[in-house]
Amino acid sequence: MIYVECGKEQDYFIAFVENALGILAKEDYASFISLFDSSRLSEHDLVLALRYLDISCPILKIDDPKLIKNKKQNTYLFAFNESSGYHMDYDLTTDGAINDLTIQIEFLRKADGYIAVLDDLHTL
Repeated sequence: MIYVECGKEQDYFIAFVENALGILAKEDYASFISLFDSSRLSEHDLVLALRYLDISCPILKIDDPKLIKNKKQNTYLFAFNESSGYHMDYDLTTDGAINDLTIQIEFLRKADGYIAVLDDLHTL
């Protein structure tokens, strides 16, 4: 559960995602997935996405966004029309440059906070 100060949703959600991506950058896939309240991806699905769906490719190294000096992250946050939460697309980087992967996360309102759902990791 993510507890958010009203009006600061984007800041809290970006902080959550950047923390998660720091774990992904360390290639700790199980811990990365465990941060989410729910995930539509298994650990195997995640690794396969990092290989661009080609099992013969090496796993793409993802940057820890907190360690990138010249942030060029593209982040898109959209509120659902019925005020039930938000959807975020966050473009990933490798060696400081945007790669072809985007992570999609939903932040769904529950009681006094939000749950984080790992929706997808895919190429655009």
